[in-house]
Amino acid sequence: MNLVYHFLHARNTQTLEPGTVLFREGDPVGPMYVVLEGSARVLVAGHVVEMAGPGTLLGEIALIDDLPRTATVVAIAPCRVLPIGRPEFDLLVREKPEFARHVMKVLVQRLRRMNELFSEMKAAQREAGEMFRSQHARKWRAPQVDDTIPM
Repeated sequence: MNLVYHFLHARNTQTLEPGTVLFREGDPVGPMYVVLEGSARVLVAGHVVEMAGPGTLLGEIALIDDLPRTATVVAIAPCRVLPIGRPEFDLLVREKPEFARHVMKVLVQRLRRMNELFSEMKAAQREAGEMFRSQHARKWRAPQVDDTIPM
C-alpha cells in the first residue's frame, strides 16, 4: 500500500524542522504518524535502528498496545507527517483492510530486523568471549606438580 499516495491530500499534517523530536522513547501513547515528506532517525536506547522516509509508519506500536513509546524519532531533514489517532486508525482498519495488512507487515519487518540484530549481537559476544578465552589461555597456565617455588 502506498501510504504517501493514499494520504496525499490529507489536511491535518504537521511540519517538522531538522532536529525536532517527534516523540521520545518512554513517552505516553499518542498518535502514530505517516512520513509524507522528509526523513527522520528512529533510535532505541540511543542507537539508530532505522532511517524513516516517505511512507514510513512511526509510533504504531504504542498506538496498538497502549504502552509507552518504544523509540525516539528525530527529524533529520524538513518533514511533513500525518498524525493518525486511535479513532482514525480504527476507521482505516475497518474501511481499508489493506491498511491493516500494511501495518502488520511493517511490524513483522521491524521484528525480523530486531531478531537479526539480536542474533548478530549474540554472535559477536560469543566470538569476543572465545577470543578472550583463547588469548588468556595462552598467557596463563596452571602450575604443574613439578614446578618448584624458589626460596
